[in-house]
Amino acid sequence: MHQDKTDTLALLREKIRRMEAAQPLSADRLPTGFTAIDAHLGGGLARGCVHDVFSAGRDNLSASRSAAFVAHVLARTTGPVIWASEDYPDLSAPGIRQSGFNPGRLLCVTTRKGSLEALCEDVLNERGVCALVADIRTPLSLTQSRRLVLAAGRSHVSGFLLCRLPTQASEPPASASMTRWRIGGSPSTLRTDLSSLSPVAGAERWSVELLRHRGGPTGTWIITPTRHDPTYSLPVAPVLADRTTPEAADNRPPERAGALRA
Repeated sequence: MHQDKTDTLALLREKIRRMEAAQPLSADRLPTGFTAIDAHLGGGLARGCVHDVFSAGRDNLSASRSAAFVAHVLARTTGPVIWASEDYPDLSAPGIRQSGFNPGRLLCVTTRKGSLEALCEDVLNERGVCALVADIRTPLSLTQSRRLVLAAGRSHVSGFLLCRLPTQASEPPASASMTRWRIGGSPSTLRTDLSSLSPVAGAERWSVELLRHRGGPTGTWIITPTRHDPTYSLPVAPVLADRTTPEAADNRPPERAGALRA
């Protein structure tokens, strides 16, 4: 009887050891689009892993910079992206486009309170998905994060957890994620090369901190995010496009063309 109990405990310990063992890194990488960060990571973020992304300062309430950072990374991928939340998705279509991400690839899913972690695990088990982005309002436990890590490793789907810390919390809780990031604002440089009488604030800048990197070093960078301002093509009547419209003899405004005509 004693031998049977010893064998059972040994088997359980072996199963636990396998579950806690570090998942092998995929050769595939998700470039962030920032040269210094990609070089530090060996080409980008490991695909098929889970990554925590926090916001710093007041941005913790809206997670706008952390969401923009993730959208900036996923803009270089293909396939559907699931954006999950327990509340109405706090997203801005123009902001998503400015990050270079095509909103047509985005599938927003809202779940009941307390069901987000189970939904994330189900999505991470789907092999046809490019990535999962989850707006986490309540920090996951270490056990919950381990379940997501195991699911991502099986399906090769990347997971990004946008974590919002409670106001009284100063440090994020423990997690089994591959990397942990904190995205905040950084003072912009003043431009004096313009014709204005006083200096003008330059482009927006972010402070990007790699707080934890399983199997690698941490780091801090000040970056300027790329803004992809889309241009829109509006149909124009040929005579207007050629700029050859003759002046109307009676100075009446020209009729509207195409579908705009009454």
